[in-house]
Amino acid sequence: MQGFSQTLPVTGRVVSALDKQPMAGVTVSVKGTTAGAMTNINGEFTVNVPAGKATLVVRFLGYLPKEVPVTGGQTGIQVQLTEDVQQLTDVVVVGYTSKKQNELTSAVSVVSANKLKDVTANDIGTMLQGKVAGLNVVNSSGAPGAAAEIRLRGVSSVNANQSPLIVVDGIIGGNYDPNDVESITVLKDAGATALYGSQANAGVVIITTKTAKQGETRFEAKISTGFRTADFGKMKVMNSNELYDYQKEFYRDYIVGAPDNSYKIDLVKFYNERPLSLRSQDYNWSKESFKKAPIYNFYLSASGKTEKNDYYVGASYYKEKGTFINTNFERVNLRGNSTYHFSKKLDVTNNINLSASQGKSYDYMDVYYSFLNMPWDNPYDANGQPIYVDGNSTFKWWSRDKINPLNTVKNSDHSYKGFNVNYDLGINYRITNWLTFTSTNRVAASFDKGTNYVSPIAAGTYHGTGYIDELNTLNYGLISNQLFKFDFKMGDHSLSGFVGGAFETSKSEYSGASGKGLPEGLKVLNVVSNNQLVNGANNKYILQSLLSQVNYNYKNKYFLSGSFRYDGSSNFAPSKQYGGFPSISAAWLASNEDFLADNNIINNLKLRGSYGITGTQDIGASRYLGLFSLTTQYNSLVGAVPYQLANPNLTWESKRQINAGIDIGLFKRLNLTVDVYRNDTKDLLLQVSQPLSVGFETRWENAGTVVNKGIEVGISSTNVLTKDFEWNTDFTINFNNNKLSGFPSDIIKTGSWSISQIYRNGGDLFEFYMPKWLGVDAQTGAPVWEKIIYNTDGKAVASEKTSDYAQATNQEVGSALPKFQGGFNNSFRYKSFNLRVSTYFNYGNKVFSNNLRFMMNDGHEPYYNQIKLPDGAKIWSGPGDTQATEPSPQNSANSTETSTRYLKDGSYFTIRNIAFSYTLPTAWAQKIAMKGVTVGVTADNVATFSNFLGQDPQTTITPGSFATPGVSDFKYPNNRQYLLTVNFNF
Repeated sequence: MQGFSQTLPVTGRVVSALDKQPMAGVTVSVKGTTAGAMTNINGEFTVNVPAGKATLVVRFLGYLPKEVPVTGGQTGIQVQLTEDVQQLTDVVVVGYTSKKQNELTSAVSVVSANKLKDVTANDIGTMLQGKVAGLNVVNSSGAPGAAAEIRLRGVSSVNANQSPLIVVDGIIGGNYDPNDVESITVLKDAGATALYGSQANAGVVIITTKTAKQGETRFEAKISTGFRTADFGKMKVMNSNELYDYQKEFYRDYIVGAPDNSYKIDLVKFYNERPLSLRSQDYNWSKESFKKAPIYNFYLSASGKTEKNDYYVGASYYKEKGTFINTNFERVNLRGNSTYHFSKKLDVTNNINLSASQGKSYDYMDVYYSFLNMPWDNPYDANGQPIYVDGNSTFKWWSRDKINPLNTVKNSDHSYKGFNVNYDLGINYRITNWLTFTSTNRVAASFDKGTNYVSPIAAGTYHGTGYIDELNTLNYGLISNQLFKFDFKMGDHSLSGFVGGAFETSKSEYSGASGKGLPEGLKVLNVVSNNQLVNGANNKYILQSLLSQVNYNYKNKYFLSGSFRYDGSSNFAPSKQYGGFPSISAAWLASNEDFLADNNIINNLKLRGSYGITGTQDIGASRYLGLFSLTTQYNSLVGAVPYQLANPNLTWESKRQINAGIDIGLFKRLNLTVDVYRNDTKDLLLQVSQPLSVGFETRWENAGTVVNKGIEVGISSTNVLTKDFEWNTDFTINFNNNKLSGFPSDIIKTGSWSISQIYRNGGDLFEFYMPKWLGVDAQTGAPVWEKIIYNTDGKAVASEKTSDYAQATNQEVGSALPKFQGGFNNSFRYKSFNLRVSTYFNYGNKVFSNNLRFMMNDGHEPYYNQIKLPDGAKIWSGPGDTQATEPSPQNSANSTETSTRYLKDGSYFTIRNIAFSYTLPTAWAQKIAMKGVTVGVTADNVATFSNFLGQDPQTTITPGSFATPGVSDFKYPNNRQYLLTVNFNF
């Protein structure tokens, strides 16, 4: 038997270098032979090696491989594996698959777990603010549970949804807990987004949730608590003395043609109407309406791996009280995922997410009057109860409207509650070493109920009659993706991709009722006495798709990728239901060429380019149909009246996207990414005016194009890196230009408070359209606007001043969209101390401060409180007053009408977040049976620097029935937040 080499067993154990926990499923092979083994659940292995000396090669995905010299028969070997941070960040989830970062051919941004760990936001938009070039994030409301609005590379549609498509764990849609988010990938160009076809016009955000890490079961607990305060910006209202003196000045103003002693006569009148006792009546409405609000977040997770199963379970409870009285939000979330390895070929994954939430919202008018009510009004009676005020009340009420928001809030209820469940089933079967079948499926359902109730004893909006409405919404649906994926190599050539199909269906059921006239104390619909209304609707939606992608890689230097998706949507007429969405992209990784192989300066250089088409069918389920509305207005009998004009030719909006980019890495410390893009969205879905003979004012049609062109830059650097100290910087900026073309005519859209915007060929989207304010006439104190003089050909030839608002000329005066925005973020580590500072900036947009029309109103509304006049503001005092900025109250006709007087620069710079933390030494943590403990404090919305005069330059960028993009209008204020967080690992 001398012809056979003698082998001897070697035993040992593999653990993680980070926490010394055993690692299961690690491959242990003998170098130069085919012998090998895999570690068990305890990290243990036994492998036979040739007698004498040998080398073990220990490998596991996501960890650096390690070679260990051994001698045959050796026992008790301990091997520690270190996480390969570079490899972990290299794998990027894109589309329906994953790629290494050096293989990417399209514009993709990844926000890793490390950059999210200190984020305390409750929504995806705020988590990403300032971290992704080209992503515009606006916190348009500070209400409990409110999410930020996000737009990627500008706004590319007028009526379709412009929020990016959210994909959770590889499946479109779904619910998630911010505590469970592992990483976020943003797909920007068609090279990456075309695989989502008609749902990806506004870009794609892919959320990857946490899964099991290697080793025995690990637990993580996080406890956060703190408070919020309302941020009123520059909306500083007057106190009783300031308001008294302000109104007194109205009577001192010079009146053209009046006798010299006129102001004395008027002052006598003023004192009769405004007794001096008002100076001592100083009620602070904002202080009593907005309070410091506590916030709590509790999170617990468990995860682990065995030879057969990977599992993760996370649970959280989140509660925030609103800064405006009687508002709140709370949510309970439970998430579990498990991947069972039936064999080397078959894995089955089960994910479930349960979420329940409830809260109390608010009535806009309550916030409105908390600003406008005068300090001379006391809302409480002698017993400290909020006063009910109406026309018969003996209580003196100085404010214009008889509304006491403290009384209304106490006697109203704007509650909502909801439940959401998602169940995902995934199957991964390796048919051969190069062909895999994957099936990902999700069943989802949600139920939401909203109630608005106003008691009959709450005066104001509903005139003391009482009001109630309820809306119940049930949504349920299915998503199923079936793909065959291939990946094989032929020498220097690599080919990968997939082909398959996708199916999505959903149904929504709505039912609601409302009515007026309620007995006090009853909150049920069946007791209303008038204005009863019952409504309901059902919508069903189906999308079926074929999709494919092919990726080619030559020598890891030259990359080519192509994809095609063919969608069929039930939202269109049968002849227009299908559309194709192709893309092609390529990249050259020049740093892998021989001429850069040993370059000590350039460690990465890649050139990218892509072209593709995406679309949108987000127009509702019945825009192409002729519709009738059922009504009971005809002698209480049910009848149908025409509601919508049919258009069977209505089809997809389509976006043609071109992108060119470059990625540069220098000194292994500095990374630069630059992308230049042009996106043309054609066949916009518009409501186009119809001839009078048609009988309808408008019809849904495809017309017009929106072109977005821009450049975006992302820079990340490691400025200092030593054993004890580290400093990293991330900087993003993007410039975007937006133009309209192909519109059938100028379209003027008038939103809330008669604030107009115009859609014009060659113009910008959300362009404000109003007269220009030219200040005050120095001789008369009257307001002055610009009047344009046109010739017979309709061309502007001159301009002149006018104090007649009816003669003032509407003009394009600026867009609500910014010229550029970005973020500047720095993180510092000194030993176990960490500090992160995140900032965000926005420049070049206009914001109409509608609040000022009421709170800087030149005496038009003397029964509204006013803001403190800004520095440099001066009310006109007499003929020749060239320093006046505000008109005479006696000669201010129409001065508060829509004009650029209230159109302000919306640029701002904000310190978004400051986070400071300390990680206890391991020895300290072990004394309390923990593997790790981190204590941190964070502050959000620390400070905003802006010249904007008003409540907040962050305003909605979403058109709506009662919302105009770029209009600031007594919103629920954003909040400053302060949190203490403790993280336990055990």
